[in-house]
Amino acid sequence: MSLKKKATKGSIWTSITRTGINVIDFIVYAYLARVLTLEEFGLAGFCFLFIEFANTLVNAGVNQNLVQRKEWEDRYAASTMTFVFGIGVLAGIGILGIGAPVAYYTYSETAAWVVASLAPITLVTSLQVVVSGKLLREFKNKEMGIAKFLASLISAVFIITLAEYDYGLWALVTGKLVNTILQYLFLIYTAKFKPYFNFNKDDNKELISFCLPLFGMTLMNFLHRKASNIFTGIVLGPVSFALLAAAQKGSMVINQVTMSSINSMVVPSFSRVKETRKLGDTYIKMVTVTGLIVLPIFMGLAAIADPFVVVAFGEKFGPSAEFMAITSFTMFPSIIAWFLPNLLISVAKTRDAFRLTVLNVVSNITVAGITIWFGIKVMLISLVIASFIFLPIRLFIVTRHIHINIAFLFKSLVPSCVSSLLMFVLLIELKALLTPNISSDIVLLAYLMLSGTIIYPLILLLFFHKHTKIQVSELKDMLSKKRN
Repeated sequence: MSLKKKATKGSIWTSITRTGINVIDFIVYAYLARVLTLEEFGLAGFCFLFIEFANTLVNAGVNQNLVQRKEWEDRYAASTMTFVFGIGVLAGIGILGIGAPVAYYTYSETAAWVVASLAPITLVTSLQVVVSGKLLREFKNKEMGIAKFLASLISAVFIITLAEYDYGLWALVTGKLVNTILQYLFLIYTAKFKPYFNFNKDDNKELISFCLPLFGMTLMNFLHRKASNIFTGIVLGPVSFALLAAAQKGSMVINQVTMSSINSMVVPSFSRVKETRKLGDTYIKMVTVTGLIVLPIFMGLAAIADPFVVVAFGEKFGPSAEFMAITSFTMFPSIIAWFLPNLLISVAKTRDAFRLTVLNVVSNITVAGITIWFGIKVMLISLVIASFIFLPIRLFIVTRHIHINIAFLFKSLVPSCVSSLLMFVLLIELKALLTPNISSDIVLLAYLMLSGTIIYPLILLLFFHKHTKIQVSELKDMLSKKRN
């Protein structure tokens, strides 16, 4: 099998298993949202930020380094494991010495114990990095995905069982530890690889040289994604953090499920373009198809947010519905900005790709840090407005190197944007009519979801028939290329 076919097959399996893991994660999340108090739920989420941050440091660039090397060497892999484990130890010390005291003084003694109890996750994660790199190098995405899926499934059963025996917050903490350990054991078995430690100065120099730039980008991406959560947790406390996290959960799962499949087409599509002048046209096609698929999903989520939140998380998370609806509107500028870094990387403009990342981080941190003092709603609205304001700057950075017909880009997005917004308005009106007559939130949610799947394509066919036909043909062409 050719490398191209192996990569394509691997991306498909990555998408499938990631979807399965996200579904399991969402089920556990929804269950715990019902059995834990808002304060417990928010406290757990805030504490996990420390671990997520530490894991980001551990994973930064190491996999890419192992994958891109011409040959696999067990000695170099062992040096890498020593290097990453050392970072894991330092990160673990940071969690205990900084994270736990911050949690103690910010929240409570319980929060400090939760953070300290989660510290071993970073150490075990550091041991996984080399094994995962070997599997990715050998295109064993299927085997790696299945191993992670099984670990998630078993730990999900473990969490729910402990929660049923009233272990509360500690059911989640223990389950996360179990999940990390099982993942490592399953990956070791799958890779048929016996890891060991080795120290070599030359190997360390190579690792530092390769990973340091990626480390910076990974760190900034984390801050970009989590700025609103961090400020909410620090300024407004665990209850507000829980409400915001629930609002983001639905869109995050949908984002990963939809965009993971589309992302698997991005690099092959850009890499096939031989002439730079045609790269902009390929980008516009990719964005247009993405808008056709993704925008109605998010606008539908915005319209059905209140029954969705109640059904998924319970009535105590009711305020999250408004936050969820507001957040969904960031998707309009996001579908345009989503592929811009990859576009620059495809023409070796990594410095400007880095500038895009810096712009994202600075804008998010600045806006969130200033507006959180006025409440979550004001912060989220401000972030949505900021994403629109900074979009022209992002496009300007890219168009310095790649010609993009901006007018044609926005014209191509008109059908999906208008159709999604019309569907949103119609679903809001339909919800107002149905709510007094339907007592069950589940039935109401089902009616609205079914209505959305009918309304959106009808609007496209009635008002944008020619455009829709072209885009459907374009999507079929992309998928057929992906299979070939």
